Amino acid sequence: MHVLAIREEEQGPPERRVAERRPAAMRGVLRHFRRGAEFIDLTDISTHGCGFTSRWPFEAGARVFLGLPGVGPCLATITWHEDGQGGLQFDQPLRSAVAERFAAGTPRSKS
Repeated sequence: MHVLAIREEEQGPPERRVAERRPAAMRGVLRHFRRGAEFIDLTDISTHGCGFTSRWPFEAGARVFLGLPGVGPCLATITWHEDGQGGLQFDQPLRSAVAERFAAGTPRSKS
């Protein structure tokens, strides 16, 4: 597994993250500066980052643009990627209402 230590709060269990991650079930587009674009499936989202699944392998530290419906491109860094799953940290946090919109329709986990 490739891991990049950008901010300790963004990695590890959800209780150590800057913002609560909510389940998400939607598609986005990752644009890698050297490889082009790939459709991804978001698995969770917060104002500061998201989890995703992809066909392409990504390396921790890779800089990408994330395209989401109705939102301009978000510059982000791949924080980890293993076996088709990964995590992103956004350079600029999303507004709370935007993150909630993408999580809308998916139930909150009970923990």
